[in-house]
Amino acid sequence: MEYCNQNRGETLNLRQVDHHRKRTLWVVIITFAMMIIEIIAGTLTGSMSLLADGWHMASHAAALTLNYLVYWLIQSNRLSPKLSFGTGKLLPLGGYTSGIGLGLVAIWMAGESIARIFHPGQIEFIEAIGVATVGLVVNLLSAWILVSGKSEDDHPDWIAHHHEETRDHNHESAVLHVIADAMTSVAAIAALMIGKYFLITWIDPLVGILGAIIVFRWAYQLCRASAWELLDGQPERLDLEDLRSKIENKTDSKIIDLHVWNLSPGNLACQVILESTIPRGAEYYRKSILSLLSVKHLVVEERTLAQT
Repeated sequence: MEYCNQNRGETLNLRQVDHHRKRTLWVVIITFAMMIIEIIAGTLTGSMSLLADGWHMASHAAALTLNYLVYWLIQSNRLSPKLSFGTGKLLPLGGYTSGIGLGLVAIWMAGESIARIFHPGQIEFIEAIGVATVGLVVNLLSAWILVSGKSEDDHPDWIAHHHEETRDHNHESAVLHVIADAMTSVAAIAALMIGKYFLITWIDPLVGILGAIIVFRWAYQLCRASAWELLDGQPERLDLEDLRSKIENKTDSKIIDLHVWNLSPGNLACQVILESTIPRGAEYYRKSILSLLSVKHLVVEERTLAQT
């Protein structure tokens, strides 16, 4: 006997998605504008630090555009019906893709910094510091836009026992990109200030290398978390053996197959096959499981053993 629970509401919080989409669009516009300013200013002032920050921001502008497109696709009425579990997996897909881009940017930052050790150039410090400062303000503003004014649906009250993973990897990647931009701006300002007033030119590439290492670590963590969700890995905060034991004790049956995975942030799917000597019906098992774990898609199969 099998029960498939597919109609317990949306598997993805569309109000939260729309909230993040609108804020991401604002950040995309601001980032593109500042990118153009920094690239032009870096070229005119001869500041490799500022120019590198500009091209670094260009890569993040592209990644943020991808984040926005993911949110747009999630709300597509034409795409969602074609996907068995909805568009929730687009969030970790966007996060993973952006994480790859973030890692490539970190490698590029390190390469540029090493190159500047051997080929330092003439820099117009005052102009470059001014533009880099404006860039930092823009990055901080972008971060504030993304993380402030959270939707009332960002933390659903129906989550049971704190088992569900509620991370929006797409939104997380957008925040990491603007934070990485802010770090690069701070590094550029510090390097330019030290270069102007203390004539220590090697601090510029050193700060760039350290920043690249930090950014690469963030990229790795983001890719690891989002890839795990894309592969339908077991939710990190869920003890599957503990859940198995609780279901068996509550239903007086034996679980022969149990799978739990994320459909989207905060929304779990569960598939379970149980054996019992007394037929109870799928509805009995459904209620028992839902009292232990809140899921959006539940499939239960009951197998009755012949009594001897």
